[in-house]
Amino acid sequence: MRFEDQDTYTLVIQFEQALSEGRQPYYDVEDLELILEYYLETGNFEQMRIALSLSQEIHPLAFVFKVKEVQLDIATKDYTKALAKLNHLEGLNMRSVELLIARATILLHQGQNDAGLKILDNALKDAEDPLDVLQLIIDAHLSQGDYPRAIGALLQWCTMEEEPLEDSALYQLAMCLDFTNEYDRALELFHAFTAREPYNPLLWFQIGAFHLRKNQESKALQAFEWATLADENYHPAFFEQGRIHERNERLYDALNAYKQSISEEVPSGYIHFRIGLLELELDTPKEALRQFNTAIELENDIDDIYLERAGVLMDLELYQEALQDFKRVWLEEAYGEEDVLDHVECLIELDDLDEAIRILYDGIAKFPAAIQLRLVLSGYLIAIDELAAAQKVLTETLSKEPKTLLLFAEYFPDLPKIPAVGAILASIQRENHD
Repeated sequence: MRFEDQDTYTLVIQFEQALSEGRQPYYDVEDLELILEYYLETGNFEQMRIALSLSQEIHPLAFVFKVKEVQLDIATKDYTKALAKLNHLEGLNMRSVELLIARATILLHQGQNDAGLKILDNALKDAEDPLDVLQLIIDAHLSQGDYPRAIGALLQWCTMEEEPLEDSALYQLAMCLDFTNEYDRALELFHAFTAREPYNPLLWFQIGAFHLRKNQESKALQAFEWATLADENYHPAFFEQGRIHERNERLYDALNAYKQSISEEVPSGYIHFRIGLLELELDTPKEALRQFNTAIELENDIDDIYLERAGVLMDLELYQEALQDFKRVWLEEAYGEEDVLDHVECLIELDDLDEAIRILYDGIAKFPAAIQLRLVLSGYLIAIDELAAAQKVLTETLSKEPKTLLLFAEYFPDLPKIPAVGAILASIQRENHD
């Protein structure tokens, strides 16, 4: 039972209002059961105890409230008390599908999965609403990583003709088929489901996803297009279209698809990030900057966005703003050698050579094999007359790359002409030959 409907919520509000006013309202068994289910599924166990006590006062012989007692004990993980109540009820020959489910749930929580599943299989045969039992069976199989049996139970759910296809079941089925690498079977099943629900965008989306698994991009793109034809607001399918177009360098198509994938209900900074990258490739840096700003407003924990925005800010000669972005993610996982060099370039533009040198030392500590960072550092050390430090860096670099001195001359063609620098290079060369 789910509580999206307003009637149930209104019933609960009226019940709580009566209690807060000190009134003891009368409700029939069905209404009280709804109220108790609401508290059970929303995890409001203390309020459920109060409602359960009142329910048993009003209807002392109602069996359903004895079942709810057991369910509450299970929900609060008081399995000893729940088992005692179960044994008592079964001793009185009070048997029901709900009690079978309760006992199976306890066994599953205690790690007795086979015994619990056996009871659930029996409960499934007699259940008026088999979906509740099937969901427990599916959850049990998934918790054990038994995807083949989970697939069987999910197919049983999805092939109930009287039931519409549930998104949660389709997602779980797709996940299990993905884990078991049964892509052809998945395509066969989901195509069969489209005969039943041809305008279900999730079916076409999953078909597209499995075609991607098989590296069939054109078929995947067609399936994602069907998904958006079935529902013009099905944003995930537009996003996947964008990714396929981007991979194939159809930049305008990718840009259009990504823009259509933007959802006000589920805003995503990552989508704006992808749009920003495309705008950069299309040479519209100001629009790229706008997209990166939006991305950061929505998701401020994606380091790559700060690094890309810093690059755009530097292109626009907004070096102080760029520096703040570099500092924000300095040496985080997303940082690469090129980002260190960009950071250094930004500092040089701001006439902060000392900080640039410090950043280069930090960068070398993170990327010890980065020859380029070492060469740039040695050049800047020479620029501030730290010749001994420059010689040390170049000597260390030579042990990693035999062509270091040639590379240094390519990077800084004027420096070797300076007598002091030429002497250092000659000294290093002699030591190396010795």
